[in-house]
Amino acid sequence: MKIKWNWGTKLTIAIILFMSLIVSFVYMTTQYPIDLVEEDYYPKGLKYQERIDEIKNARPFAGEVRAFQETGVVVITFPDINPDTGTITFYRPSDIQLDLVFDIKPDSTLKMTFPKKEFKKGKYYLKIYWEENRKKYYIEKPFYFN
Repeated sequence: MKIKWNWGTKLTIAIILFMSLIVSFVYMTTQYPIDLVEEDYYPKGLKYQERIDEIKNARPFAGEVRAFQETGVVVITFPDINPDTGTITFYRPSDIQLDLVFDIKPDSTLKMTFPKKEFKKGKYYLKIYWEENRKKYYIEKPFYFN
């Protein structure tokens, strides 16, 4: 039996190839993990004005908070603050499982060090939140690990 290659046969083959391409794309997208930036983004979105106020409060300190890498460690320097409570979050946008959260506990030289082996190479966001004398502060800076 010989196949006649007229326009109808070619169109049918093209449609079958196109549909198999679409099905393969759908399959590949279902295999990719979907990480939300925040699990409870809606309540946090409603309270975003508070975050804006925290950023405004921290503006005088933003230039004094520095993060840099030394041999085997990551160092964060702070201004002269006395936080009642606070956290440092190393947020990894590409993989939520690589996020790390630490309490703020600077030493006598107003520095905190973290072992570099806990981090993977790539881009992180350094999110620093603290509360001092019932006033809240928030600083966010990008940070790259080599």
